[in-house]
Amino acid sequence: MSKKKLKDFFFASDEKMRNILDKTSLTHAIYEHVILPIEASIFKAGNYKISTRFRSELSNVRELYYTHEEKQNPKLARKLEKKLVKAHIAHRMKPEEYFLYGLRGKDYWEQKEYLSDVERKNIILRHGDPAVYEELNNKDVLYEHAKKYFRREACVIDTNASKSAFTDFALRHKKFFVKPIDGTWGRGASILMANTTAEAEAIFDKLSREGRWFVEELIKQVPETAMWNDTSVNTVRIPALYTRSGCKILQPFLRTGRKGAVVDNAGGGGIFAVFDAETGIITTDGVDEHGGRYERHPDSGIVYKGWQVPRYEELKALTAELLHALPSHPRYVAFDFALTAEGWVLVEGNYNGQFVGQMADHLGVRNEFLKYYLSDQP
Repeated sequence: MSKKKLKDFFFASDEKMRNILDKTSLTHAIYEHVILPIEASIFKAGNYKISTRFRSELSNVRELYYTHEEKQNPKLARKLEKKLVKAHIAHRMKPEEYFLYGLRGKDYWEQKEYLSDVERKNIILRHGDPAVYEELNNKDVLYEHAKKYFRREACVIDTNASKSAFTDFALRHKKFFVKPIDGTWGRGASILMANTTAEAEAIFDKLSREGRWFVEELIKQVPETAMWNDTSVNTVRIPALYTRSGCKILQPFLRTGRKGAVVDNAGGGGIFAVFDAETGIITTDGVDEHGGRYERHPDSGIVYKGWQVPRYEELKALTAELLHALPSHPRYVAFDFALTAEGWVLVEGNYNGQFVGQMADHLGVRNEFLKYYLSDQP
């Protein structure tokens, strides 16, 4: 049996065991205090033979998140490692998530309230619609379906695209934003410029050789959001779920870029802060992808807590309208919006958007996500 099949079998067996034993407090205690420790020992056997990827992730967090005492004391390190393994098996938490979500000191049931990346992906893969994946995973497809919400011109560069159409686009706009069609976290995104036909054609030739790219007119954000950082478009992430009682927004957050950066994603050095889904008022400090916390934006000095997302009632209404307008009728989409002088515009939609807001307020969203995604569907 291959390592992948062995790992899949291990976690599938654990899930079946949990589903059986989570029924009552007595049977759950058997899982938590008897079965889970045994599984942890099996998982650790042979220096994590079942999952070498977990072994690598564990090595990374030792340097980043272990305390000085845990690094120096093997007994403390082993104790913490055992907790990381149990959280990974029972809740599918990656070692880094354990620290970023603030799970130190939380018991089994408290940890269970958090939605891990792996569990979220598994739920969407099992219960999601392939049409949603196609619509939202391909930026060009989403653009065609939701063009009126983008409110700006865009095109695609690949080996099948028209060079002359791109050249016309480039010369109309001079500067434009380029990102990989299947990219995430802002990786590979940049602002390019073309003043002549030759320059535009050179950009087309280079990018078409490298893959598929979504090219769009630059977004001109309003001063109210540019004040955070004027080199990036500062956006809001709205995780939206379609339910029987309408659109539910779950743990939305503001994303702010850093000085000199062209993207606001945490993966690109940006900082995010959760705001209240009803009022649009920020309720947490800013947080970066490594768990660093900021009362104020480190460049602009603006305080995060208490800041009001502008025109928020308008944004809520737009989110509900857009969610219902998509042809695939998705159960869940994480939308990114930017505010312009003409109103809120769609930046992109993610069928599998992460709930990184759990890092900022240390509150899990698992129960709400399961309720809205699986039980409260129209």
